[in-house]
Amino acid sequence: SRRRYLAELVADATAKGASVVNDRGGDTEGQLYHPALLYPVTAEMRVFHEEQFGPVVPVAEYEDLASVIDVLKKSWNGQQAAIFTRDAAAAAPLVDALSTIVGRVNVNMQCARGPDVFPFSGRRSSAMGTMSITEALKAFSVETLVAVPDDAAGAAFGDALSGAAKFLLPTK
Repeated sequence: SRRRYLAELVADATAKGASVVNDRGGDTEGQLYHPALLYPVTAEMRVFHEEQFGPVVPVAEYEDLASVIDVLKKSWNGQQAAIFTRDAAAAAPLVDALSTIVGRVNVNMQCARGPDVFPFSGRRSSAMGTMSITEALKAFSVETLVAVPDDAAGAAFGDALSGAAKFLLPTK
């Protein structure tokens, strides 16, 4: 189960030196799994390398920006990254590096799925390509154009056709 998997990741990290730093982090109540903030996470822990797809937030420390970029380049993950800063000039080199590694760079906001008007993109083995509601509709649709002459007679015919042809009706 997902809860068991998340509990295994937290147990592995805490056995190797991380702590759950938030109250009730990792606790369960029925199907509810309370978010767990793990710190400090190291490369020896499963949670450092595995996508959780659950409310487990691993936090690792780095000495410098070059170390962060090096770890990201070696990672198989490639969906999103989040940067929190007040200094746009300091964030710029990280945004530049991340733009070639992940599909979405969030600045001063958490990683998120939407809104649906934005594409959901990823790179590497974590996610490939771009997906959005618009892209999904295009991928699963066959576009067909029905053309009539661009004059009064064509417009009248088009109106009559749209009322009679099943092709132009919504599906049930």
